[in-house]
Amino acid sequence: MEIVYVYVKKRSEFGRQCSFSDRMAEINVDIQPNPMLAMNFIEKDPIDKGVQCASDMSEHEVNTERYEMETWGINHVEGGWPKDVNPLEMEQTIRFRKKVEKDENYINVITQLGSVPPPTTAIEPQRVSPKLNLALGLYPIL
Repeated sequence: MEIVYVYVKKRSEFGRQCSFSDRMAEINVDIQPNPMLAMNFIEKDPIDKGVQCASDMSEHEVNTERYEMETWGINHVEGGWPKDVNPLEMEQTIRFRKKVEKDENYINVITQLGSVPPPTTAIEPQRVSPKLNLALGLYPIL
């Protein structure tokens, strides 16, 4: 992209042509030095000092380790039932659930998943317990 600004000016608005020539120098103003100000003058040895008129600009670059992420979800509709159970019939599903819930293995797994581990410190049991994830993973059980 070109950045251009176009001037539109008539020739008559340019003014007169410059005419440079050599001539003798002339004095327009002659101001005499003030002796009181001259007493305040301090002569210093030549000093080199660098001056930078540009604003400070910096660049920072960081190369961090890559973090691999994965996003996935589950769309769970009524399913996972044995072939002999029709999920559309409420009585069959209730009967199957009662049968599974009476199973000794099911009860042991649920109590293990649902048990809350003791707090790590005896001083702060209130701060530790709310941080625990008490959700049950039902998919590995069935």
